Amino acid sequence: MKSFSLKEIRTKVETLEREMRFQRSVLDVVPEPVFIVDGAGDFLKANPKGMELLGYPPEELQQRTFIDVVPLEDLHRIREGFEAMGRGQEVKFRAWIISRLGERIPVEVFGVRREDAFFVMLKDLRETVQIEEEFERRRKELTEKIRERDLYARELQVIRDLYKEKLREIELMREEALHLSYTDDLTGIYNHRFFIEQLTLEVERQKRYPTPLSLLMIDIDYFKNYNDANGHLAGDQVLKAVSILIQRGVRQTDIVARYGGEEFSAILINAGREKAVEIAERVRRNVADTRFPNDSAQPNKHLTVSVGIATFSPSISSLTDLIREADHALYRAKKRGRNCIEG
Repeated sequence: MKSFSLKEIRTKVETLEREMRFQRSVLDVVPEPVFIVDGAGDFLKANPKGMELLGYPPEELQQRTFIDVVPLEDLHRIREGFEAMGRGQEVKFRAWIISRLGERIPVEVFGVRREDAFFVMLKDLRETVQIEEEFERRRKELTEKIRERDLYARELQVIRDLYKEKLREIELMREEALHLSYTDDLTGIYNHRFFIEQLTLEVERQKRYPTPLSLLMIDIDYFKNYNDANGHLAGDQVLKAVSILIQRGVRQTDIVARYGGEEFSAILINAGREKAVEIAERVRRNVADTRFPNDSAQPNKHLTVSVGIATFSPSISSLTDLIREADHALYRAKKRGRNCIEG
């Protein structure tokens, strides 16, 4: 074995001391916790930040291994990290460590092997985790608010749909009510009220846009006889049937109404006297050609109608004139023997 002189030994000791002071000074200025661990996992050295993080004094820390400051659920991850460093790999992963006071501290582990020792640097992630947890909390709050907003939007849409549906129902009810207010309950055709309103409109229209306008007044002949002989229910059926026959005899643009009792009316729009006579005759014939139950007992052996016609003219230029003239014509038809038209 080679022998060293006292000078050489002193030089080597001084060099070693300088290296150790340099290592200590380097570790002291590193702003992150740094540990030097041997192959068995024992702590060899820790910088001030490392001791501050773990809370152990140097002499107590050197009596422990790295595994001692790791929670049970992270042991497998730490062992894998040291095995990778043992193969010469640099490692970086997240884990938890436990301080001397039992505080669980989230850290990011950076490790590398140099010769027979492992250099491990830990980055304290407590502030980062707090930020992440706060971010996750806010994200969940935002997600919940978005969910609540979407739920509210869906509920609002349901309410809007219900509101629209109710509006449609109300509108239908209003239309139905209006229809009922203008409709004769028994026959289903227009009633006297609607007849007067429409005839008023047509007469007013004549003053602005002169066009042919005629009115029919239609009465069932000897209806009282039929009603008395067959009963009111049979009489009601006749009224319904006659209203249908009248509608078949007029045009689609004409307005048929029950004027009252067994009397009907028809407003013939854009129809002069000649057209009115043609329509009136068609109505009369429709009824006369129809067989009704027990109508042979009628005075004229059939159930028939008489029709009076009035046509708008300079001498018949108001609603009252039209109705009066049509009534007079109907009276003349009755006097002439019924089942005929006059006007």
